[in-house]
Amino acid sequence: MINVIAEGIFIVNADGVIEVINPMAAKFFGDSQDALVGQRWFHFLHDRHREQYEYIFLNWKDNKNQPLSHGPKEVLLTRADSTWLEADLSISCLPESLTQGSPMFVGVLHNLTEHKAEYSELRKQASTDHLTGLANRYNLEKTLNKSWNDSIVNGQPISLILIDVDYFKHFNDQFGHVNGDKCLQKIAKVIDTCLPSNDSLAARYGGEEFAVILPRSHAADAVLVAKQIQQQINIINFSELGLPLTLRVSVSQGISCEHSGQYRTPEALICSADTALYRAKAEGRDRINLSL
Repeated sequence: MINVIAEGIFIVNADGVIEVINPMAAKFFGDSQDALVGQRWFHFLHDRHREQYEYIFLNWKDNKNQPLSHGPKEVLLTRADSTWLEADLSISCLPESLTQGSPMFVGVLHNLTEHKAEYSELRKQASTDHLTGLANRYNLEKTLNKSWNDSIVNGQPISLILIDVDYFKHFNDQFGHVNGDKCLQKIAKVIDTCLPSNDSLAARYGGEEFAVILPRSHAADAVLVAKQIQQQINIINFSELGLPLTLRVSVSQGISCEHSGQYRTPEALICSADTALYRAKAEGRDRINLSL
C-alpha cells in the first residue's frame, strides 16, 4: 500500500534502521529502495538535525511506555548523491498490534524544496516592480521605515533621492510606449548600478519616478551618487532600439537627509525630497536640488 502513496514513507526499527521504504521516500533520499533498506536513516539527516533525532530515539528506549510522536518539522536531508533536500518530517510509533510486539516507527516526508522556491518567487513578486526589476512602492516604504529606525537608534544619517525622468510624456508620444518602457528599464539599470552599498535600495516610486535610499549617507554623499546617476543617464544609448543616435534623456533629482533631528518621520523626509525635486524641475530640469 505504501508504495502507491504519493508521500515519502519509510519504516524503521528501534535502532533507526530502514526496513521498508516506498519509492517516493527513496527518491527523496536519493537512492534505490533496495540500497536504502538496512541503512540507518539518521545518516541522511544534515548534521544540525541528526543529533536531535538520534537523541529522540535513545530517549524513547529509556521511556518505552511513552509513544514516540515527533513533528512535522522542517529538516535538511543529505541525499546519497551529496545534494540537499528540504523536507517536512514526521516520525510516529506504530501500534504494537501492527508490528507483532517489535517497536517500529513510520516516517512521513514532504518535499519542501519546490514549495520554498515558489514561496520565494511569490515574495519577490510582491516586493518587486514587474517592469524595471527594482523594488516596488511597498518594498520602498518598508525598507525606508527600517532604515529610518536604524539610523535613529545608531545616530547615523540617512539620505533619500527622488528622481523624475524629464519630459517623459514627450518621449512616449514621439517613440511609443513600448520604447518608453524600455527607456525606464535602462534608467532603472543605471540607478541600480550606481548604488554605493548592499543595503542601499533603488525603487520605482511610480510612473517615471524613482527613489533611492542611502543608509549612513550624509547629504554630500547623496549628491555624489545623484551626480553619478545624472551623468550615466545622460549617456544612455538608444540606437539598438532603432532610435536616433543623438537621442538623450535626463532626470531631475531632489535630495533630503536626516541626521540631526530635522525630520520627525520618514514621510517628512520623502516630502522634503519631493519639494527639492519640484524645485529642480522648476529651475530647468536635468539638475540636482538639495533640500536645506
